[in-house]
Amino acid sequence: MLEKIVNLPYNERMKAFYSKKFLTFVRIVSVFFILILIYSTVHAFYDVFFLHDYPCLIGLVFGPISLVILGFILFKPEKLALFVPSLLFFSITNSIGVSNPAYPIIFMELAILLLWIRGFFREHKAIKFSVLALIYLIPFLSGIRFGRQIFFDRVFDAVQIILITCITLYLLYEYLKTQTVKDKVLNLADYPETTKRDAQWLALVQQGVKYEAIAIDFELTLGTVQNRLNKIYHILETGDRIGFLSIYSNAQIIYKK
Repeated sequence: MLEKIVNLPYNERMKAFYSKKFLTFVRIVSVFFILILIYSTVHAFYDVFFLHDYPCLIGLVFGPISLVILGFILFKPEKLALFVPSLLFFSITNSIGVSNPAYPIIFMELAILLLWIRGFFREHKAIKFSVLALIYLIPFLSGIRFGRQIFFDRVFDAVQIILITCITLYLLYEYLKTQTVKDKVLNLADYPETTKRDAQWLALVQQGVKYEAIAIDFELTLGTVQNRLNKIYHILETGDRIGFLSIYSNAQIIYKK
């Protein structure tokens, strides 16, 4: 489904995000967030009024506001962009204390993803990203009051989390791009140094035929078949047999000039 959404115009992509299944998913997520918020708000109330931990006061303020927002989303899941204020509240609240830096970063990343889906970054990207970065960084920098060692440890953890997230998103993006060729035609004649026999071999590989069987059918040595197919994979920029199958498993393979 995702690979189909990627190729659609913006308006069509948004329709895909409002399917019944997706809206049900939004409702389920809202319930989980509401349960988490109830717990965190009660915890903040206890910390402020019984432990006199006043930095938790911000959580006591943002918690009820987020509960109202999420309650509205529960009944109006098509307003999923309203998740953004609650996620920003989560990010700010968690970045102020000494909690695991993964929490504020993940909340901020999810907020950015929702804003991206809504087309928020289609204009003035640099300014908008900078504002969101400041929303996270200002409370995060307040953590220096706990001491340099704790602060630099948090910075190191935050950098690792952001790096892993960026790598994950990049790999997912590249994978989805490769999936867009599925159910299409692979005309091997469009690639230099290929032959009609190469197309026949790829069709056999696509069907799960072993290299040994191909070698026997064409009265060639196994090494010759392996070397030739490896060269074809290189031409197609799929890397190897597994890469070829993951990209062209459903493609119609032809050789037509």
